[in-house]
Amino acid sequence: MIAFIVNPVAGGGRAYRKIPEIRRIMKKKLIDYKIFITKYAGHGKILARKAALSGFKVVVAVGGDGTVLEVVNGIKGTPAALGVIPVGTGNDFARFFHIPKKIEKAIDVLIMGNVKVIDAALINGILTFGNIASTGIASETAALAVRFKKFFSGIWAYLVALLNVLFRYKPYSVKIKMDGKEIKKDITIFAAGVLSYYAGGIKLLPGADPHDGCLDVMIVGRVNKLKILVLLPLVIFGKHVHLKSLVETYRTKRVEIEADKEIPITVDGEILYSSKIEIKVEENAIKLCTL
Repeated sequence: MIAFIVNPVAGGGRAYRKIPEIRRIMKKKLIDYKIFITKYAGHGKILARKAALSGFKVVVAVGGDGTVLEVVNGIKGTPAALGVIPVGTGNDFARFFHIPKKIEKAIDVLIMGNVKVIDAALINGILTFGNIASTGIASETAALAVRFKKFFSGIWAYLVALLNVLFRYKPYSVKIKMDGKEIKKDITIFAAGVLSYYAGGIKLLPGADPHDGCLDVMIVGRVNKLKILVLLPLVIFGKHVHLKSLVETYRTKRVEIEADKEIPITVDGEILYSSKIEIKVEENAIKLCTL
């Protein structure tokens, strides 16, 4: 049996509008299913948990990266596998695994029975995520991009927001701990995760591998605005990591950040605020229906 967790506001309401198509396809394929519609933030986690504990073999996030985040945390520790129908704004999780955007093709992935076990990450001991957590200019831009999603799609909303944030951003002074070392740094960008894509297709962690048991970490320290503008087109295509004078990359099991104030952290489309951040890899945490 397959449970579909639909976020009705994902993709500007596109997820909700796809329900009749999902019903038609599932009826044609003669597969038992049930559709659950979320009513508030966090409801997807509750519905996914109930579905997994009720015997559904696959629990599907119908929405964007925020919906995937809720479903992942709902089915964690259960036998259920995660499925994704990418109808949100960013769809970075689905992009990494080449999950089709067309509904019927995405459903075909669910019923093929090809399940891979992949790594996830845990932030501050409370939230499991399957993609990237970031802070610095990236998280401030992501927070502002929410306002622009009414007018621009995917990566364009992020780029417009970035131009607005760029000239007023001040780097955060933080302490970063990993592998027994402590780094004191003013950061412009910090990102850690197990997948590559961010904000609708930006290849922020191009070397990330969800099967290697490690987090990929990327840090850009204090740089002037001109260098950020130079860096931007390279980041989109994942070429920024070759600029060793500006970009530091690491691979680790665990990383901590400590700031002297609460700072925004973007986690798979959601925004948290904390002065202390701990991120650690969770090996083999997600069972994913994929190609």
